Amino acid sequence: MLRECDKACIYSLDGVFLAEVKVIDSDKENLALIFEEEDMDKVNTESVIVFYDGIQGLVTCKCSLSARVKVVGTESGDIGRAIYKVPCRIDELIGVEQRRRDLKVRVSISSMLETSDEQGNVIHLPAKIKDISAGGIGFESSEKLKENQIFSFSFETDAGDTRLKASVLWVKEVAENGEEPFYRYGSRYFDLSKYQESMVRKYTFQEQLKRRKIQ
Repeated sequence: MLRECDKACIYSLDGVFLAEVKVIDSDKENLALIFEEEDMDKVNTESVIVFYDGIQGLVTCKCSLSARVKVVGTESGDIGRAIYKVPCRIDELIGVEQRRRDLKVRVSISSMLETSDEQGNVIHLPAKIKDISAGGIGFESSEKLKENQIFSFSFETDAGDTRLKASVLWVKEVAENGEEPFYRYGSRYFDLSKYQESMVRKYTFQEQLKRRKIQ
């Protein structure tokens, strides 16, 4: 089922994030996960796992985990503190989302952006997020930002909260019906962790499903 995968995020059956792990033998029937010791007690026997497959994209599956085995030699790879290997059986394919297709959904979310002024002082600017994808957000604000200006904002989902960093790609001034002008922005993320990427993709996917149900 998997073709080129070395990382995954584990969630409980009700969508709570539990751990990020390394995947080994992903192209074989008997694949395994490498855990950091501190994450072992969080994980249930049955879990939902989002695999990061380099060819297919994000592959979400319901899986069964069995008895852990202590890792020896170099098997722990680039997760230096990971000392347990857990056999993983894929029981059900939930969905596949292509990484190359960054799904964008329309939203209307009030947010407070954190950035710096020309003197380097931290400032907070109110904004309204108008669309969101795994690549970045579109938003509006009465405050003027420059292209390439870096900012961060709190991103809240049912699966948890995190703080995302982004930079401004473009700015457009808008004046409607004689009102005070405001600005529309496009932006892209940077320093996005695998866990954060998973959160954003899961959020956009769930929002799309909600819209389909309404229609």
